[in-house]
Amino acid sequence: MSFIFTLKFLKIASASVVIFVLLDFFWLAVIASNLYRQSLGYLAELDPDGKIIFNIPMGLLAQVAISITLSVFISLVLQIDNRLSVALGTGTFLGLMMYVTYDFTNLSFVKGWPLWISLIDVTWGAVQGALAGLYVFYFTRWF
Repeated sequence: MSFIFTLKFLKIASASVVIFVLLDFFWLAVIASNLYRQSLGYLAELDPDGKIIFNIPMGLLAQVAISITLSVFISLVLQIDNRLSVALGTGTFLGLMMYVTYDFTNLSFVKGWPLWISLIDVTWGAVQGALAGLYVFYFTRWF
């Protein structure tokens, strides 16, 4: 546990945050932008062109929290079993579970929340987690 209070972990977590935020920005702004706007636009504030106006500080805070959580748990698991497959499995599971928690909570009470959006979003969470497993694994060797 003391590993997470080291300079090495601070470097791993910082680099992970940058990569996670960039990947999520690419996902939200380029790949899935139209999908989310068409399916969830009724919940969002839209600009005159119909694009979703994001609350950047809150979005960044959520992304940083997810990224640091992934970095902590993947790094701790690697202290016990230092294999790429373990990092990938841990990251995939954590990403999946974090996104399931968010999306399925929305399904439970947000009127009109589409199941298929949740399935896509949960898949993206698993991918983000797997990618975190990959780069955290290599960061533990590089830093």
